[in-house]
Amino acid sequence: MTFETYEWIRAAAFTGAGLSVGLSAIGAAIGEGYTAGKANQAVSYRPNLSGEILRTMLVGQAVAETAGIFGLVIAMMLLFSPAEGHSILTAWAYLGAGLAMGLSAIGSGVGSGLPAGSACEGIGRQPGMANKLNTLMLIGSGVSQSPAIFGFLIALLLLFKPLPDTMALIPAFSLLASGLCMGFGAIGPGIGDGIVAGNAVTGAARNPETLSILTRTMLVGQAVTESTAIYALVVALLLSLNT
Repeated sequence: MTFETYEWIRAAAFTGAGLSVGLSAIGAAIGEGYTAGKANQAVSYRPNLSGEILRTMLVGQAVAETAGIFGLVIAMMLLFSPAEGHSILTAWAYLGAGLAMGLSAIGSGVGSGLPAGSACEGIGRQPGMANKLNTLMLIGSGVSQSPAIFGFLIALLLLFKPLPDTMALIPAFSLLASGLCMGFGAIGPGIGDGIVAGNAVTGAARNPETLSILTRTMLVGQAVTESTAIYALVVALLLSLNT
């Protein structure tokens, strides 16, 4: 039994969609669960601050959820992507897109939850610092989402890239490798950014006078941590061009 090109492309699109939303849900759920766990700990010894801690928890969870939403968007695009009249190389591009988005969202989802959890704890320790801790949390969590944004961009590139009509082994594996490169290359930076931000929020809650220097140190540390995701982005772009 033989399969038409259309069937291979649709099968790859469905697989890519499953990888995108399935893998991205892992990081987002862990990050949100971590935030909720820390919020519960804070409420247990500061029940009078439950309202403020709950608001911080929900905001932090919303940021961590962003990585999962990126995965959902790419999955929906793959599910309704065109197949008729396209090259068989499109199947490889669709698989690469799903891997790029799904894997890259793991680190960002987990990483974004770390400063959110620290903010919940910090408000329990320093209620008067709630607004400043929330601001620091949002900055740190936002930077932690950038590796997932890189994955989202590579996924879009693979989805809409014009491809030649003929099948060739090297271009096919280049498309798949582009997704793998960006996906795996974003996991560590996403979690690393979250570790930096989480400790900055904890430090600000312990010693409010160090907020400004902690913010600067956090951003410098995250910038260096982010560099490896940029390396992965550059190589993923080069691989995608090899078709």
